[in-house]
Amino acid sequence: MQSESLLTIGEFARRSRLTIKALRLYDRTGLLRPAETDPVSGYRRYAPRQLYAARLIMLLRRLDMPLAEIAEIVNAGAPGAAARLDAYWSGVERRLATQRELADRLVRSLAGEAPEPAQEWTVHERDVPEQLVLAERGQVTSAELPAWIRAACARLLADADRHGGPAGPWFVLFHSAVAEDAAGIVEVCVPVGAGDGGRREPAHREAYIPVAAGHFEPPRIMSVYDAVYRYVRMRGGEKIGPAREVHCYPDGDRHVCDVALPFA
Repeated sequence: MQSESLLTIGEFARRSRLTIKALRLYDRTGLLRPAETDPVSGYRRYAPRQLYAARLIMLLRRLDMPLAEIAEIVNAGAPGAAARLDAYWSGVERRLATQRELADRLVRSLAGEAPEPAQEWTVHERDVPEQLVLAERGQVTSAELPAWIRAACARLLADADRHGGPAGPWFVLFHSAVAEDAAGIVEVCVPVGAGDGGRREPAHREAYIPVAAGHFEPPRIMSVYDAVYRYVRMRGGEKIGPAREVHCYPDGDRHVCDVALPFA
């Protein structure tokens, strides 16, 4: 190809809608190298056939796609490029859905009525009798937790009809810490009157705090857990079972659940 048929970097930038700065970056990284670089002046020239790749890069950058991902798509054939882009965008949508749910939870938390910094949560105590429960365990991250709890609870409540129906408020046990980047072991329990297939949740005494609707979402609910643990420690008590959320408010207008900790 003769140099007269090549485009200067300025003309190529105008026709591809990429900046000269971006073209120099893509040359350095190997994403889009010029067809010719003058060994003395360093001037870059591009072939017209490179405009398709340049415009594709420009459009993919509008999707906030990393350069490494773009390079794989640009270098792949048509079917492979389409499959890679589809897989990338599916991942973006999953991430956005998770972030949207987190943002909604934070909005609800921030809109709730927060206690004054010096105010202490009011902690109560109660005795809980032994219960026969239907239970389902899962290992989930905090992002997966709300949907998993809803699904597990629905399955257990449907199954409870074969065991005499629900015999008390359902509750969620947290056997290990649940975080954004680490799955924890969680168990949903529905008390039932009778039947096979359940397990016995032992009788215990527990400290608990009723959680108002505006305090149920993180980060506020974490302060509620801290208050329950602090109360038990200050009384010289010892935790004898996993912390739990007891859903004993059917309407959920004022309170969502009790955060409770068995102790002795």
